[in-house]
Amino acid sequence: MFDGVKGMPAKVCLGLSALIMLVYAMNFILFANCYTTDGTDATVDMATGDWTAGESCTSILTSGAALDSENFGRGAETLQLMGALMLGLAMSNLLILNEGAKGKWSLMLPIFAGLVTMSIVMIMGRDELPNNNPLIATILVTAAYAGAYFFLKEEGVDDGLTFEVKGIQVKDKVTTGLFVVPVIIGVVFSINNLLFGDGYAGKADSSTFLPVLTEFFDTEPHSATPLQIQLLGSLFVPYTLFAVNILRTGPRGKWPLGHISMFGIGFFALTTIMILLFNDDARWNAPEDVNSQLVQNVIISSIVWICVSVGYMRLKDEGIEEGMTVMGEDGGDFPDFLTRMYPGIMTVMLVVFIAVRMI
Repeated sequence: MFDGVKGMPAKVCLGLSALIMLVYAMNFILFANCYTTDGTDATVDMATGDWTAGESCTSILTSGAALDSENFGRGAETLQLMGALMLGLAMSNLLILNEGAKGKWSLMLPIFAGLVTMSIVMIMGRDELPNNNPLIATILVTAAYAGAYFFLKEEGVDDGLTFEVKGIQVKDKVTTGLFVVPVIIGVVFSINNLLFGDGYAGKADSSTFLPVLTEFFDTEPHSATPLQIQLLGSLFVPYTLFAVNILRTGPRGKWPLGHISMFGIGFFALTTIMILLFNDDARWNAPEDVNSQLVQNVIISSIVWICVSVGYMRLKDEGIEEGMTVMGEDGGDFPDFLTRMYPGIMTVMLVVFIAVRMI
């Protein structure tokens, strides 16, 4: 295991960045509520928005937010979504460590773009952070990832790298459409979240070009902060660029992009479904409006998940699984990915998501 990368510096950099992403991802997926309330079972007066600290709760990391801070208790659902996307990106590091770096620029450059975007968002919004730990972690992950890419040049990470634009290289028109849909949705939500975070969070007198609950931030103590919205937008960037890469350079040999997209977007879609099904109306002053927003999230994320998954299956005829390896060895057609590995992992994560909400 992890013998796909030969150089120790690259292996350390990839391993470090994967470890940090995994820690934050699992903390957000499993303990988001406890994280937002700084490790306590706090309660809130829904009318006034005043919080009261309770006994300690379980969390790997805590936010460090003060009880009277604007960040306290906010955005657990958004953090869970961030954790789902982070988990997919962490899996990409493990894929490279197992399968080797040759030609993986198409996987690494989009992720690096997302990490740089997240770092910029963190730096610009550092005054809104309860403490500097997330900023330090993000910069460390970005630096380690950049170092990994530099060291992996000797192992062929740049093989096939091209920025030449020749139009859409996917031959089948239906499949092209299946990937254009996620690109459009990804671009729209990335721009909206990154540039109009205040408005999309529902802050009064703030603008956004997507439908939003007016003054949601000011009336709902559990709503996400603008910074959380922006950070979620930065995590949309890699997945959007994965689809762009397939369309721009063709699908042949792009199985790593397909696999990571299906896992990350699948985790995200499952999370939106769980948030809707297990939504506690008592958390909201306007539960009907919140449920309508959650239904919209489920529909959009499910559409993207279906498009990417069906698109991958259709691209098998255009060579997307060419050169696919399993633990560094030739995987052949590897039919077990779609029939066993993928549904197996998604089932395990579904059980985890349900257990988190029932315990």
